[in-house]
Amino acid sequence: MLNKRYCILSLSLFLLAACTRDKSEPESGGLLVLNIEHSVQQNPLVVDDFLYTNEAGNNYMVTEIQWFFSDMELIDASGNTFTFPEAEQVFYVDTDIEATKEIKFKTRIPAGNYSGIRFIFGLNEQKNKSNRFVNPPESFMFWPEYLGGGYHYMKLNGKWINPDGLTEPFNFHLGIGQVYETNNQNYASYTFGEANCYEHCEGYRPGSILPSIKAFIHNYFQVNIDDISFSVADGKQTNLTLEMKVENWFRNPHTYNHNQWGGSIMQQQDAMQMGCENGHDVFQVKPSE
Repeated sequence: MLNKRYCILSLSLFLLAACTRDKSEPESGGLLVLNIEHSVQQNPLVVDDFLYTNEAGNNYMVTEIQWFFSDMELIDASGNTFTFPEAEQVFYVDTDIEATKEIKFKTRIPAGNYSGIRFIFGLNEQKNKSNRFVNPPESFMFWPEYLGGGYHYMKLNGKWINPDGLTEPFNFHLGIGQVYETNNQNYASYTFGEANCYEHCEGYRPGSILPSIKAFIHNYFQVNIDDISFSVADGKQTNLTLEMKVENWFRNPHTYNHNQWGGSIMQQQDAMQMGCENGHDVFQVKPSE
């Protein structure tokens, strides 16, 4: 009986010591929460209202924005890079789905001071594979196989007022671009199917006869944020905000004009390249308020 009481007492003391130690010694590394915001002219994005005018003078509205980013890395004050594991390397953001606007990373980050963040806007060749996503909303981001397959990097959908004063839909969609044959003798017939197959791409009306495609261009690009300073502490949570400045897609260094490019740019590599080059200052990261 004495031995039994001794064992119970020893176990109680061990558990008490363990609990005390857990409270006094925080877990190694901290956690990161990334909040996603969309803005126009330093104000929160307002959808479904003609409130905005771009650099080309187009009066426009935004109806929704859906996009991917991937391969996020943190750079500490010494220049060392922290890379998240593959399971936390592709993220979908949707202005219509609140849950996509808060990303809680599960992987703990080494404590310390950090001075930069970088990530891929869109998906690189290795990650951008058709049928990767089988369920909506991500599956609705598919990019037609004939145009390169995989997925849209972004759907920025809206409407603008054309020179005749009429409202037209636009889809500023970024993804894989194409280089077409210029020899008319090499035209190939390709049937996309009924227009309603692309109800998620309002304004996109693919033709049934297209030139042969001789090359594809992967338009994803790396975003480097090096004007931020934040700290990660053991056992603590760090909150940052990733902001998309929507108006910057349409300016600097190129003035994007809806009247020139029309309602859809999925088959217009020059327009997509213009958008991607404008993307150099679309994103900002800051501590969350």
